[in-house]
Amino acid sequence: MKLTRFTESGLFRSALVLGLFAGLGPGLRAQDHPVMCTNASLKGTYGFYRTGSTPDGPLAAVGIITVDGKGNSVATQSISRNGDYSFDVTFPSTYEIDADCTGKGFFDGNEFVRIIVVDDGRGVFMLSESEGNAVYGVGRRIHK
Repeated sequence: MKLTRFTESGLFRSALVLGLFAGLGPGLRAQDHPVMCTNASLKGTYGFYRTGSTPDGPLAAVGIITVDGKGNSVATQSISRNGDYSFDVTFPSTYEIDADCTGKGFFDGNEFVRIIVVDDGRGVFMLSESEGNAVYGVGRRIHK
């Protein structure tokens, strides 16, 4: 396979960034992060996607989640589970964000997702907590 100059330079930059992070090693911890987060760090409307595998097969979803900065959220998403589609599924939940910008999401009092607030609240990374799932997601704020 022939790589284009763009791809070669992108691969080089990726390898360089990964090398820099690898050089930081175990000395870098979330609690060393100088920014303090709270529930208010997530506020506004975020577009997101989720993808991965579940006991029912592969999952892909896109949606919008609105968070109030006080620990409450409502997501509306379109989901494909093993090729079966569900559109405009609404999902209310709550969340808690710790000072180190890590957090948890809850549905009916049960934890279902781990989250990390990134880019001063402009983005969020998610990992499903449901048993048997290997689902991750990424969200980006579109309205404050």
